[in-house]
Amino acid sequence: MELNIINMLRTLSGLLLLVATQAQADGWQASLGAGAAYVPRYEGSANSILRAAPLLDASYSNGKFFVSVTRGIGYNFSDSKYFQYGVRLGIGNARSESDDARLYGMGNLKYIAEGGVFARTFLGPISLFSNVLGGDYGAHGDVGLSVGIPLGKENRLRLSAIQNWGDTRYMQTYFGVTAAQALASGGVLTAYDATEGTKDVVMSASWVHNFDKSWFSSVGVTTKRLQNSALLSPLTQRGVTNSQSILIGYRF
Repeated sequence: MELNIINMLRTLSGLLLLVATQAQADGWQASLGAGAAYVPRYEGSANSILRAAPLLDASYSNGKFFVSVTRGIGYNFSDSKYFQYGVRLGIGNARSESDDARLYGMGNLKYIAEGGVFARTFLGPISLFSNVLGGDYGAHGDVGLSVGIPLGKENRLRLSAIQNWGDTRYMQTYFGVTAAQALASGGVLTAYDATEGTKDVVMSASWVHNFDKSWFSSVGVTTKRLQNSALLSPLTQRGVTNSQSILIGYRF
């Protein structure tokens, strides 16, 4: 894993210099980078794993169109710099029963396309946001608040709080257990019907250090507390989980 991350960074650094000039000329603004994240093997898992963490966040025409690893592909209809709203296309979370012994018998969940809407407003250093997405696995959304705190010229701290929810189909997909799945688990799991409602509450903090106008690093920590059906699911081994990440990026 460590070798893969190093190779990724080396390749990325070469590509950055090639695309930066052309991207600026075409009206794009972007950040590219890579790093690593230590995250739970699945939501509610008692075990964590080190995974590669790519960074891609690009926007065109002052943010009207965007492409991002975390935000997906979307279009902002607003011309105001204080309020944004629009449509977006994202990717639903995948899960393999080989990710953790607790998932044996649950089968695999593939990556799927999800479509939805978003809204965000900016109040000085504070931003309020909400997203709703839906696909074959059901509908889910969030509402959150983020605060940016400057720490001198080179550093910035961002604190965020997010509440996520899901409808019955979504919650059953990720936290429910059918009778057939319970049988396939060898009696480890019991049948469980998850219901719609709040899925979790997430608190996060990230520190961005700017080496210069282009190169930067980001270190982040996240705590997730599962709620309601997600917390009571027989798949959930730990109701509160933590994640850590670090990456190097380049802006152009």
